[in-house]
Amino acid sequence: MATRSGRVRGVTGLTQDRTALTLGSVTLLGFALVIVGWIIQGSAYLPSLLLEAGASMMLVVPLALLDLLLAKRLHRAEEQIRATVSLLDMLNSATRTMLAEGRQRRNELLDAARQNPVQAMVRILLQEAQEVGAVVPEGVRVQVPGTTLRLRFCMVENDAVRIYLEEAEGARLRDFRWEADETGTDFSTRLASILQDRYPGDSNFNPSGVLQRLLTVIQIGLEGRTGEHPYDFGPVIEIPNEQWLISSDGLFSLQRNYNIPTSRILHSSEDWPRHMRSQGWVDMDAFTEVYELASALYRRS
Repeated sequence: MATRSGRVRGVTGLTQDRTALTLGSVTLLGFALVIVGWIIQGSAYLPSLLLEAGASMMLVVPLALLDLLLAKRLHRAEEQIRATVSLLDMLNSATRTMLAEGRQRRNELLDAARQNPVQAMVRILLQEAQEVGAVVPEGVRVQVPGTTLRLRFCMVENDAVRIYLEEAEGARLRDFRWEADETGTDFSTRLASILQDRYPGDSNFNPSGVLQRLLTVIQIGLEGRTGEHPYDFGPVIEIPNEQWLISSDGLFSLQRNYNIPTSRILHSSEDWPRHMRSQGWVDMDAFTEVYELASALYRRS
């Protein structure tokens, strides 16, 4: 690196030397032409020479003043740029610190919520995700274990979380509120009574798994939106399986940089299932599930 910098400085110096030499040569040539003209025309050449010299001086002085003015303005601009860069460095440092602190606080809250998913912690995380556009405003969806039903978690006033019970394609069956003073056990009991004839049985019913899945979806959405994840998924709707994510922006692979925009699902004649069969990394069962689900949800919105 030092050798390269030395070469650059050497080339720059050589260029400057050649420029100075060229200007000096042109000046000397000008003097030589004046002397030649004097010799040829004699004293008759003097008036025209004085006229040209005066005209040149009239041009040189304004140009010199303009150059001085431009130099001063350039100097002030350089000072302003240096001050701005210094301020940006300070702001970037402060911003990085704030982001790191916010990330640490969020991770601590996520860990605490996973240990004990009380409504207050889940609500704070859900609200943060909605505020930064990590999940859709109308609520993020999570599948009820052992069924095809989904729970859509939305924010409402008075510190409550409204939850909609939906069919897979988005048709709403009923709704209820998870109040601030209700525990995770209260949520489980309420959900079991709401499922009624769709209850999957004690062996398959895992309401805490619903909340754990919700926290995972929120975390992935936040990481994508805040730059912690390599890809920004946009506002997340649901994560149906381990390979794919549905957002309002389209389908996103969770395993590599691959996505299908919403418009190319709704307003295109492309046969995506056929195309994806040619991709060796795709689990076709997982893709078929997410593609059919996303198509139904997009057409309902």
